[in-house]
Amino acid sequence: MTNAPPSSTPASLLFKKNHGEALFVVALATYIFCYLPVLAAYRGAESVMILAFLWLALVPGRKSELKICVLHDPLFLACIAMLGFLILARLWYAYTLPPGIDPEIRETRYFMKPIMVFMVALGMGVIARPYRWAFLLLSMLGLAVYLFSNTGSGYWNNALAGKRTDFGIHNAQHAAMFLGTALIGTVCFIDRVIKGSSHRWHRAKIALVALTFAVLATGFIATQTRAAWLGILVAGNLGLVAAAFLMWRKKDLSCRNKKRKAIFIVALLLLFGALLAGLGASERVKALFNSQTFTVEQYITLQDYSFDPRTSHGIRLYSWRVALEWFKERPLVGWGPGSAEDLINRSVFFSDQFKKSFGHLHNSFVESIVANGLAGSAILLAMVIWMGVATFIAHRKGRMPNDVFIFACSFFGFWIVINLFESYALYTTGHYINAVVGGFIYSFYLQSHNEGVNP
Repeated sequence: MTNAPPSSTPASLLFKKNHGEALFVVALATYIFCYLPVLAAYRGAESVMILAFLWLALVPGRKSELKICVLHDPLFLACIAMLGFLILARLWYAYTLPPGIDPEIRETRYFMKPIMVFMVALGMGVIARPYRWAFLLLSMLGLAVYLFSNTGSGYWNNALAGKRTDFGIHNAQHAAMFLGTALIGTVCFIDRVIKGSSHRWHRAKIALVALTFAVLATGFIATQTRAAWLGILVAGNLGLVAAAFLMWRKKDLSCRNKKRKAIFIVALLLLFGALLAGLGASERVKALFNSQTFTVEQYITLQDYSFDPRTSHGIRLYSWRVALEWFKERPLVGWGPGSAEDLINRSVFFSDQFKKSFGHLHNSFVESIVANGLAGSAILLAMVIWMGVATFIAHRKGRMPNDVFIFACSFFGFWIVINLFESYALYTTGHYINAVVGGFIYSFYLQSHNEGVNP
């Protein structure tokens, strides 16, 4: 396997790769860019990536650094363990589940999607490492193309008029996930974007970053999603803690650089505050909370079988409480992926109206514990923990730049919080963000041990 020098063009990179690697790189670029603008191309690229990956890494007789990297990687091995669990558990479900509970193949595949994190990381960190930042930029360009190609659909008019808007991305929660992730990346990589330009383009890039931040912030506010607001709050605090820690360690950082970064970030935060005030965000948030919910007694005892919560938070809390009863019945291997809808339909705790409207549990972690039990969820939890450990290892060994480390800490906080309130594990939107952002972060761990910080 060859690594092109950073000065190479993308075309020369492909020429220096064998056919399998070149196909993988093209599929990776398509996969990253096309999810929102051209969904069909994204799906096709995912299949091509998997086939190219199998050829490069797993075909017998092919010996390479890539194959060694794959077969010894903890995340890849955890994915294989999860595959084994899903196969064995499905056989167990066939003999033990009661009639009317039928785990679905599609949802079963969804719990194997963490393998895409590894494959994206492999492309960004090993096969085409010099173009890792270009791949990340492609994801932002894909979002931009999608948002501005829908300007005639009325989404932006609704956003500016104070109406809740989903921009056509499934629903408002999923739109908030995309825009929140992009906001975190914009803030974390401000300095990288600006200092990478010549003096001639310096002011233009500052203006571009400010405009990008304003557009993303406006869209994010328009989604009116409380879970995303909480996620951004947690992400911001984690990012500040990580930045403060790194600044304390790096004694040689000049006061001038510190002040310049601080002034620009404060300016963006003030712009964000002005947008909040201008769009009446505080009144919108208050309105979301001023609605009926259930009593604590109803929640603890589940006495009222016909209770029908009418608020988004009431629906979530009540369904999680009922899910606890399902978990108690099958704690080890769960009920199988996709079984939540069947369990809701046969449950005496939900009204007919609730059963017509809801088919999942609005929480990726509760969804996993019901579907996979303790055994399968433990494997998924091990992946999450390892991603965090790998991030610290990559940074400590000098392979991960400081701004990427801050971004990783911020994104992990945001991602964990929003998955507490929506089942992103069951949607391609969640799979995409997890794969691209998680893969970008993990790529710094995967890159060769003798390669230092990538500028």
